Amino acid sequence: MDERIEGILVRARSLGGIGTTLSFPEMDLSVDLGVCTPAALRTGTVALTHTHADHLSGLPMYLGVRRLLGMNSPRLVAPDPMVGPLRELVATLGVLQGRPFDVRVDGARLGEDLPLEGNLFLHPFAVGHPVPALGYVVVRRVRKLRDEFVGLPSADIVNLRRERDQEMFRVVEEPLVAVTGDSLAGGMDLDDPLVRTARVLFIEATFLDERRDLDHVHAGGHSRLDEVLARIDGIESPAIVLYHFSQIYRTDEVSTIVGERLPASLGGRVRLLFPEEGDRL
Repeated sequence: MDERIEGILVRARSLGGIGTTLSFPEMDLSVDLGVCTPAALRTGTVALTHTHADHLSGLPMYLGVRRLLGMNSPRLVAPDPMVGPLRELVATLGVLQGRPFDVRVDGARLGEDLPLEGNLFLHPFAVGHPVPALGYVVVRRVRKLRDEFVGLPSADIVNLRRERDQEMFRVVEEPLVAVTGDSLAGGMDLDDPLVRTARVLFIEATFLDERRDLDHVHAGGHSRLDEVLARIDGIESPAIVLYHFSQIYRTDEVSTIVGERLPASLGGRVRLLFPEEGDRL
């Protein structure tokens, strides 16, 4: 996928169990790094939803090539319990390369937003997976003049700001893109207002039909399409991207199955992130 969705540039690859990388170049952010794509290489922050191999395996190339090209030291974000192991992994990669990597590793916790570039923030939300995992929303925060001050002469606004700056403005949060990462459908906190109103919502739908029963689906901490559809009916996002499809499905099967099962009310809002040629084993 290399396109603009609801005004947001998305460069993404995903095949369940093989490799998932979602890059948002204009935000200088990638979510997960299962494959070190050219777009991901150029983003200074990588937020890992969790640390399974198909969401992390691009890290050695990402660190090595960024250093080779003289790019700025990157920042990794991961669920807080995995920060220690991730730092150890980065240190081990440095040993293997003969020189340590200069990398900032930050822990993400529920209820604590992390600053990104400019007025962007990373908002973690709860998901359900066998290892520590989080979903993320990229939120833009801007200060806007309160309605009662709109239309005043500029000179009056300047004078008022000297005395009442905090009273004159309100902070508006605009959720831009939300990514669930791998999760049980029932474990995704889709009731979080920032998740359900994000301009673009990426939601895992690894399995699509009864070829895998729910015991199998849940054992791996994943979701099946029927469960996902039951959860997203009230989502307000203008664009919903289903991704992380299992490699048991051919691309044409994905289109057919989703097309047959998708309610008409969602049809115009749902997109599919297909694997690229050569991703399958």
